[in-house]
Amino acid sequence: MTRIYDYRARNHQGRIVRGSIGAESAGAAASLLRNKRLFALEVTPGQQKSLGVNLLAPGVGAKELAPFCRQFAAMIGSGVPILQCLDILARQNDNKTLVQAVKGMAAMLEKGRSLAEAARLYPGVFPRIFASMLEAGEISGTLDRVLERLAEHFEKEHDLREKVKSAMTYPATVLAAAVLAVAALLVFVLPSFTAMLAGNNLELPAATRLVLKASVDVRHYWYLFAGTVVAFGLACKKLSATSKGRLVTDNLLMRLPVFGALIKRIIIARFARTLALLLSSGVPLLQSFDVVKKVVANSIVERAIAKAADCVQRGEGIAQPLQQSGVFPPMVTSMISIGEETGALDAMLEKLAVYYEREVEDKVARLSSVIEPVLIVVLGGVVGFIVIAIMLPMFSAISSIE
Repeated sequence: MTRIYDYRARNHQGRIVRGSIGAESAGAAASLLRNKRLFALEVTPGQQKSLGVNLLAPGVGAKELAPFCRQFAAMIGSGVPILQCLDILARQNDNKTLVQAVKGMAAMLEKGRSLAEAARLYPGVFPRIFASMLEAGEISGTLDRVLERLAEHFEKEHDLREKVKSAMTYPATVLAAAVLAVAALLVFVLPSFTAMLAGNNLELPAATRLVLKASVDVRHYWYLFAGTVVAFGLACKKLSATSKGRLVTDNLLMRLPVFGALIKRIIIARFARTLALLLSSGVPLLQSFDVVKKVVANSIVERAIAKAADCVQRGEGIAQPLQQSGVFPPMVTSMISIGEETGALDAMLEKLAVYYEREVEDKVARLSSVIEPVLIVVLGGVVGFIVIAIMLPMFSAISSIE
């Protein structure tokens, strides 16, 4: 994998020069410097992230990268020089982070870097699949076609995320509104009833005592509840940052009763789509695996991909280690095995991606239609329980008066 190395070297005039260069290793960096007639004095691993990107500026996602790649492909296909393409893209783009990265890439190209090396300087802007595809396109001379494929990939990735997000928006809104309604009842409404019931010296039912106690606890110890939620979130975040914690978290997510099957389908669709795109663009299989591991964002699948890479190095197939992960069903591994035997692995993966993307869409549609009424019933039951618990002593008081 190409890394960025800082160097201190002496030129043919005997002057000391400093800079950075992309290479596979420090030795390879020194060799590249010799080709530029520079004698390396010191080569050290450099900063991988560009210093020109403002972290407070708007982020760059698939929504911004898709039109960027399509416009880039159109200009290259029309014969516009790459530096001029980058200048035009920087001037017509509204995303400040992307504009800074594009300007930085243009500066790196002027210093003799390749387009892929320049993209790797901005890992927070351009994903690894972007740089790997650019490298394959530069080597094969098909940069315009590679950028078109990248545009399609980012568009499909964005569409998939938006469908999942839109399907979950309504249930999340209903849940948030219900939680706020219950909190308002406990904090603002119930205290007035508490004073009234206490003045009448009524014997309160168990349900009423439970609701009133909850109201008192929320009003007096709200900071404990808030602190518990924050501490739980921080603990989960810290746990996810470790390799063992990620493994446990990913395993639990895929075992969830309803959402686990959806998460597996999303992982399979993303895996198949990304690997098919890389292989069809001429990226070597081992390098493609290295990129896909970061795209799937699941430690269990990452381990399976690492085992598959070991199998490839030994001359074996990749279907068996993927099946052993427990994420990929037999149909997927069978089609991958057939693709390996027939030499059409990218085509098989493309078919799998299309199939599982449709599965995700259907699953999301069914899931949202089931969650909505369940949420309404459950939350209506909670609010109804609170109301009934308050009304019960009133009914008792009215009966005793009669």
